[in-house]
Amino acid sequence: MELETPNNTPTYRMLVVDDKANIREMLESAFSERNFDVATASCGEDAIAQLASHPFHVVITDLSMPGKNGIDVLRAVKTHSPETEVILVTAFGTIDTAVEAMRLGAYDFITKPFKISEIEHKVDKILHKLQYAEEAETSSHPFNYYMVGTSSQTRQLKKMITRIAPSKSSVLITGPSGVGKELVARAIHAASSRAQRPFVALNCAALAPGILDSELFGHEKGAFTGAAARRIGRFEKAHTGTLFLDEVGEVDPAIQTKLLRVLQEGEIERVGGNETIKVDVRIVAATNRDLNAAIQEGDFREDFLYRLKVFSLQVEPLCNRRDDIPALVDHFLRKYSLELNKDIFEVDDDVMALFMGYHWPGNVRELENVIERAIVLADSAQITRDELPPELLQSKEVFPADAPEPAPLGEANLAEQTDRLESELIRGALEKFRWNKTKTAEHLGLKRTTLQYKIKKYGLE
Repeated sequence: MELETPNNTPTYRMLVVDDKANIREMLESAFSERNFDVATASCGEDAIAQLASHPFHVVITDLSMPGKNGIDVLRAVKTHSPETEVILVTAFGTIDTAVEAMRLGAYDFITKPFKISEIEHKVDKILHKLQYAEEAETSSHPFNYYMVGTSSQTRQLKKMITRIAPSKSSVLITGPSGVGKELVARAIHAASSRAQRPFVALNCAALAPGILDSELFGHEKGAFTGAAARRIGRFEKAHTGTLFLDEVGEVDPAIQTKLLRVLQEGEIERVGGNETIKVDVRIVAATNRDLNAAIQEGDFREDFLYRLKVFSLQVEPLCNRRDDIPALVDHFLRKYSLELNKDIFEVDDDVMALFMGYHWPGNVRELENVIERAIVLADSAQITRDELPPELLQSKEVFPADAPEPAPLGEANLAEQTDRLESELIRGALEKFRWNKTKTAEHLGLKRTTLQYKIKKYGLE
């Protein structure tokens, strides 16, 4: 249902239903300024007629009206467009009826008299849900789903993935635990011609050598005690697709020899069998181990490493790409708010400052866990310090939250000029909207969490 304005800015359709002209005009004016396409109806009958012929993202309706009331409008909405969200406006004496309406599918209600900022806040929460759902549905490019962040390191990683994805060559992804190496592997697969074929993942460190051998290559009936039937291994399951070998540095050298043969010849043999089976599998592997040191220690075959890393990608720890944090925070807020059915789509400025300064030893995985925990505990519309784990609050190993991300060699002057221009643009927008961060973020096309970070980064407060 997304519409496009001439400048390609997304527009959402809203229907305002109220028998009082001043209420309709106030809401129409407020939301038209925020780029909504607003229609109005003075009675329930008119609203129901419009609902039958036009799609809307949001309906704001008075509960008590002559003729068909807000409950009738709600029922019509859920009949014609179940995904449309409804906010009911109710007088104090009809709150019980409004609560009942929520059981019928209303998103929320607001009591009279109300401030326009109150209803704007409720609509903002609806928009967060709509935008998250639209991104998930329309994300044709794999990076929109797997690769979250705008730091120079993440941009370079995306560029490399775009270049290497069309190849069949093997890829080795390195980086510490929790940085998202499997997501990089999935992005490579999704950007390749194998995107519609299987993506099979295996954690090599979780299995003993004998079990790993069978998991990778399969086994024949009677190959060992307990092998009651033939079993297909991961290579055969991944045929024509991609096999992701996580923690490949922990693979036993004897199995490395078998994997080397697959890389060289594209052939496997099941455990206990002598039939040669051709497989067409792209191998993407990951490790947090220094494989050159493992070679010196005799734990890793040098020839296997060379075949494994035709392409090599390094994923930096989160503390080295802090410009990704606002986008990651926003992503996890929306993900867990929807999963946990809670309306929490922002963190307060103090929390964002803590996130930007914390060293994140557990990387992106730790940040995700912190956000999930906070949403479970939160009892307001924002994440505050009260919902953060003690180890984060008590940590003294912090980076200065306003320190700029280091620019790659040769780009310092450009980065400095860009930062200066961006700072001036944000300051101007904040002054225009009287430091209303929600409206400023909308005007600049930024997520509110990103705006919070940039305000801190440029010292605008």
